Amino acid sequence: MNTAQIQDLIVQNSKGLPKDVLQEILDFIQFLKIKKTAVPKDSIQSELRGISANEENHLEEEFLDYKTIYPAE
Repeated sequence: MNTAQIQDLIVQNSKGLPKDVLQEILDFIQFLKIKKTAVPKDSIQSELRGISANEENHLEEEFLDYKTIYPAE
C-alpha cells in the first residue's frame, strides 16, 4: 500500500466515529508526529554544553541530592 491509500483508509475508517474517539485518533497522530521529530539525546547534550556558568550552577543546585531524594527502584 502506498501513502495515499493508507491515508484514505484512515479517513474511511474514521467516518461515523464519535467525537471523543476522533479526538483520541488526532491526539495519537500528533503524538506520533512529535515522536518522529524528537530531538536526539546527543543534540540535547551538545546544547547543554553551551549554557552559561550561572545556568550550570543553577541546574546543579536544582538537582542537588537528586539520587538520594529519588532513588532508583
